[in-house]
Amino acid sequence: MDILGEVEDRRDAARTHVLKSGIAVTVDGTQREACVIDNLSETGALLFVEQPEQLPEDLVLVIDGESNKRPAHVVRRDKGAVAVSFVTKKTAETSDNGWVFPPDHNNG
Repeated sequence: MDILGEVEDRRDAARTHVLKSGIAVTVDGTQREACVIDNLSETGALLFVEQPEQLPEDLVLVIDGESNKRPAHVVRRDKGAVAVSFVTKKTAETSDNGWVFPPDHNNG
């Protein structure tokens, strides 16, 4: 059982336990929240943060040791944890969240 409880697993990709540090940044870059990435996949991650309610619905995840910044959308919050789904060019095109990707962005 994970910290978010027993729920139906609707993930598109299996997640790997990683325990990496990172920063969740608001899309406009004005706010930052340190986090620990507990598990990670191509499609999402589970983050531990001090105040999950303070994170916006849309954010950018910066993982220590990686050059890629990962646009993400919060899908669940509970007990110091936040589950996020990574936003790809494909999913951004079908939503109205205003994501803009640079021409060399390789996500999705």
